[in-house]
Amino acid sequence: MTDTIFWDCEANAFGISRIHEYVIQTGPYRYSYTSDLHACMRDFNALADRIQKFAPNHKIVCCLGHHANFRYGVYKKYKSNRRGIRKAACYAEFRKYIETHWETICLPNVEADDVVGIKYEYGDLIYSMDKDLKTIAGIHLQENGDLEIVSQLDANRNFFKQVLCGDSSDGYGGCPGIGAKHKCFDSDEWKDCARERDFWTFVQKRFALAHARVKEVYGTADTLSVAMQMARLARILRPGEYDFDSDRPVLWTGPS
Repeated sequence: MTDTIFWDCEANAFGISRIHEYVIQTGPYRYSYTSDLHACMRDFNALADRIQKFAPNHKIVCCLGHHANFRYGVYKKYKSNRRGIRKAACYAEFRKYIETHWETICLPNVEADDVVGIKYEYGDLIYSMDKDLKTIAGIHLQENGDLEIVSQLDANRNFFKQVLCGDSSDGYGGCPGIGAKHKCFDSDEWKDCARERDFWTFVQKRFALAHARVKEVYGTADTLSVAMQMARLARILRPGEYDFDSDRPVLWTGPS
């Protein structure tokens, strides 16, 4: 089987499409948007060629998100902060171009980064602008061509930290009062975590300690259910966490 670069390409495509969108005046007091689709295709292909040169023996597979997303059913406010953000006028056509001219994978009910996590195997590479994919153990190809190896321990540590910190860009807050530089991450208790169960116990304790704020923010005093909700939002799906028969993710239920 050919080794693969799984490219989480949606953020790149979105950015390229916005760069090549312009406001034009169509008449007195009238303005409209126009997009240069050819320029989008050119820049996307140039970026793909650049990525390919870093790993010429790997094939590129572009990972795309589905219009349905299971996380909306986990938390109704998921990505609510992005509602109303307009995509470039050519974006739909640009995506069709990517799907037609490049090998792509899109799985029902999940996001592009989930596709990467589900499909990744030993020997493959991950290319993404999204720090969330550092919750997936493997070899990550950087923008400058360097390789970063994310161990299973580091992937788990990144995941459980994300559960606590939340992700403002995705509209979920994690544990109230805990940010990326919170002192709890300097504690020996955190640093000594080695197994998933250790990290999960640590996370549950932090949510329990913040029970008053959890109730204020999330409307429930059940800190365990909120912790699990945040974990399911933060969890980039891993191999074995997608049911291909039902086209549904296998929701995380805690350490086995």
